[in-house]
Amino acid sequence: MKKAISLILSIIMLFSLGITVCVAEGTENDNMEIILQIDNPVMTVNSVEKEIDPGMGTTPVIINERTLLPVRAVVEEMGGTVDWNGDTREVTLSYNEDTIRLTIDSQAAYLNEKAETLDTAPTIINDRTMLPIRFIAEGFGFDVDWNGDTQTVIITKSVSEVASTPEPTIMPTEQPDVTAEPIDEPTGGKVLVAYFSCTGNTESLAQKIADVTGADMYEIVPEVPYTEADLNYNSDCRANQEQNDDSARPAIAGGIENIDDYDIIYIGYPIWWGTIPKIINTFIDSYDLSGKTIMPFCTSGSSGISTSVSAIRNACPNADVKDGMRGTGSTTNAQIEQWIENSNIGKD
Repeated sequence: MKKAISLILSIIMLFSLGITVCVAEGTENDNMEIILQIDNPVMTVNSVEKEIDPGMGTTPVIINERTLLPVRAVVEEMGGTVDWNGDTREVTLSYNEDTIRLTIDSQAAYLNEKAETLDTAPTIINDRTMLPIRFIAEGFGFDVDWNGDTQTVIITKSVSEVASTPEPTIMPTEQPDVTAEPIDEPTGGKVLVAYFSCTGNTESLAQKIADVTGADMYEIVPEVPYTEADLNYNSDCRANQEQNDDSARPAIAGGIENIDDYDIIYIGYPIWWGTIPKIINTFIDSYDLSGKTIMPFCTSGSSGISTSVSAIRNACPNADVKDGMRGTGSTTNAQIEQWIENSNIGKD
């Protein structure tokens, strides 16, 4: 994902209620590139123009700083299926072995039955269901990019990754994780992965980064754990109150006695309200991080990482805060290594 991605992307899924979308064919041997543009009723699929919502003129739009994309056609082109349950108002998306479930007006989402929290709840506008593009596309292993100059969304997948019938003897996404060895950090100093995770998503990504780098791990544990009610963003919940209070610093249980031993610190967190949770401010305020290299990483249902990286830079003016990585459950060791390489750690 290019580091220029800064806008929060969401997705409009177009389908007739109660109808199951059939799997698209003919994509197995081609690179996949789907391009959609704000206020344009035509999308481009591998250089071929197609009407998004035939005869209806539906176009992608930006509402409340969220980009909403028509996705019925997108899911079909990916090679996936869509089911709608009108009784429960639940959408089920399937692609290869992966399944995503979302419910209208609920920020709770499930990727292969693993709970996630969306920044924006799915909703219905003009009989069309609006769903988050990043969560869906990246959950299915696709990349999503945003060009702010042309107001264009680009969804891609390389030929080696395009949807196809999996062969039992091939495990392309897991082989690198099994065989990968910790990479050498250029500075030669000790490395720490410090992370805050409520649902386990950020913890999973943190573990991958620690495996790749050979780093020590430290979990940022709130002194008062967050409950499900604390994370109900549709209410005046604890998380909302903290994010609205610039001075909020939730207490952390325990700490790091040997912080001076670490030259490179990876800081991981879920995106809350488009930025870092306030407990990350607590962590940063608790130590002198001057002269250290900070590598931010996050997980998110739809938001990008750039705003949170800026917040960390403001909080750590004397540290070298690198460009961050927004990861998902499908992030590979190779992608982590590429991020580290692009960060030029220890290089002038």
